[in-house]
Amino acid sequence: MPDAFLTVNEKKIPLKDFMQEMLTNIILGYLKSTKAVPENIETIEIEIKL
Repeated sequence: MPDAFLTVNEKKIPLKDFMQEMLTNIILGYLKSTKAVPENIETIEIEIKL
């Protein structure tokens, strides 16, 4: 199972296994449809500032 972590306003938000897997699959689905992303993905870091 992948390790997925969520931090909001510098506070770590605990994720159950289902939520980790869902978040991972959403992001992988997006990235696999993007041409510039390599086929072999080992790690992903995403930072969003609002």
